Amino acid sequence: MGSFIACPPAFLVAAALASIAAAQPPGYAEANSCAACHAKLAESYARTGMARSFGAITQGSALPAMKDGELRHDASAQTFSLAVRDGVAWLRRAQDAFVIEKPVNYWIGSGNHARSYLSRSAAGELLELPATWYAENGGHWGMSPGYAGPAHAGFSRKINFSCMFCHNAYPAVEAGQRKTIFPARLPQGIDCQRCHGPGKAHVEAAQRGAPVDQVRGAIVNPARLEPARRMEVCLQCHMETTSLRLPASITRFDRGAFSYRPGEPLESYALHFDHAPGAGHEDKFEFSSSPYRLQKSACFQKSAGQMTCTTCHNPHDVPRGADAEARYSQACRGCHSGALSAAHPAATACISCHMPRRAPSDAVQVAVTDHYIRKRPEAAPSPAVEANDLTTPPYRGPVLPYYPPDLAHTPENELYVAVAQVTHEANLAKGIPLLEAAIARAQPKSGEFYLELAEAYRHNGQPAKAIAAYQQAIARAPADWRPVYGIGNSLAATGDLAGAVRSLRRAAELAPRDAAPLQAMAKVLTRQGRLGDAVATLRKAVDLEPENAEARNDLGAALFRNGDAAGAWQAVREAVRLRPEVAAIRVNLAELAARRGEFAEARGHFEFALRLDPNYYEAHLKLARLLLARGERADAQAHLRKALESPDPAIRKAAEAAR
Repeated sequence: MGSFIACPPAFLVAAALASIAAAQPPGYAEANSCAACHAKLAESYARTGMARSFGAITQGSALPAMKDGELRHDASAQTFSLAVRDGVAWLRRAQDAFVIEKPVNYWIGSGNHARSYLSRSAAGELLELPATWYAENGGHWGMSPGYAGPAHAGFSRKINFSCMFCHNAYPAVEAGQRKTIFPARLPQGIDCQRCHGPGKAHVEAAQRGAPVDQVRGAIVNPARLEPARRMEVCLQCHMETTSLRLPASITRFDRGAFSYRPGEPLESYALHFDHAPGAGHEDKFEFSSSPYRLQKSACFQKSAGQMTCTTCHNPHDVPRGADAEARYSQACRGCHSGALSAAHPAATACISCHMPRRAPSDAVQVAVTDHYIRKRPEAAPSPAVEANDLTTPPYRGPVLPYYPPDLAHTPENELYVAVAQVTHEANLAKGIPLLEAAIARAQPKSGEFYLELAEAYRHNGQPAKAIAAYQQAIARAPADWRPVYGIGNSLAATGDLAGAVRSLRRAAELAPRDAAPLQAMAKVLTRQGRLGDAVATLRKAVDLEPENAEARNDLGAALFRNGDAAGAWQAVREAVRLRPEVAAIRVNLAELAARRGEFAEARGHFEFALRLDPNYYEAHLKLARLLLARGERADAQAHLRKALESPDPAIRKAAEAAR
């Protein structure tokens, strides 16, 4: 199967750009404006991966065919296929009786290595689809990165603003918008302004015939920036220390997601962080790690800041084949011509030896250039398992500032370094006192710092302290629903159920489009014995987010407790249809099937849940009880032995009693 990616001629690119008509953020010109004066650059840029980073699937667009008409994923026992109806492409997923389809609305990724696909929900959210087209080996379909295992994200992975930041030109989203709702018309690919800054003033100056220096002064030319600022134009998207939870970067709380402008110090927009030395992550090689790996190289370190991405890469054009080989080797000879020995008489293919292509740990179906330049790189085996947050234990240790390398010790920066310790619970024990002290010194006006401290307290099992910190966040941002929601959950943890309901109801009022406060409130109402109110609340949550499988699962549980077994069965079956990859939802359906006397189906769902999570000890116990009730003692004993391995003493006690 050959590549379906074609490089369009300039007039087609200009026509496509002209048809976008997406709303532009303030100060930005229409994406096709540059081609009027810079036709040659526009034509060559259209062939780059950046120009082809994102696009809409128009009616009648042809997607590459799947081999034998389908993609089979054995780990999750799911089959995917493509269909076109009335000119609209659909991705269909089938697993036993559970079938779901989603329209294919956008593509993301240039196709040089891979191209994934997105679906737009009725609410305006973008969802990543599980199937991706890979260019390796002549082109083939495979599961999207992060979807290799049985318990993948299905059709639930939402594209956030960080994804769009790196894969497209800036969309026109509301200032301060938190929910990742995207406008109906989106840019289609990274345009010139991503590297040159907002271009409206530049275009207008040129159109009115302003003096040359005024026209030039109205736009950023990265070539005229000092090396650090010039490289940061690339780093804004290509700097990623890891794709695993760390955090790799934190956008400053007073900056909008799409507010970085070329020429400003990148640290004024975001700070980047890394694992601590000695934690086993020193040689990580990931898909988006090119600058991170380059900065390990002696070539880079000895250049005194003069080596940047554009030393080798022309952002306006991407050479291919022999032209690429010659271009990159010429860049090497620019510094190493005097050092070439008889072993390198031609030096026409430097990177093939010194920057070999490898499979990155987080995207094993592609091969990309390792930018860590070494004299004799050791052969690196292909990763056995794709590394992602489902397959890799969470990092626990210090989170260190990485970029800028000379981060100043200011009160504000100390706040962010402390936040980095607690954001993903990597370093709670030391991070909480660091953040407490940094807040005491800086007295920040932003409620975000107090919210981060509150979340750290909550994760650390300190609900009373969490409530106090949430209240500090509310005092600084009264309209933000998140700290109110946090107080509700913390009050529930302390046993103040009435107070929890009041707070969660207030959070739902502040976030009328979010189901999370309603789901949390329903759990508390259930604990109060107010089952009818819990059911009504969950119905509201499902109405808000019809494809929220967790809300439907919760609704099923509430309906069952309220005596509506038929309604519970319907709700949980729909939850499984939406997310057949979630073991807990499968177990709920198994229990309902057993109560209906459908023992074969119940056993099948239990066994599939254990396929998704072999260490789901409670499921082992419940399946063992079902098997004992059916007289299948030998099979039951195997599951009881597994349940006895549980760290939960209650499960171990119940398993021992069942033996």
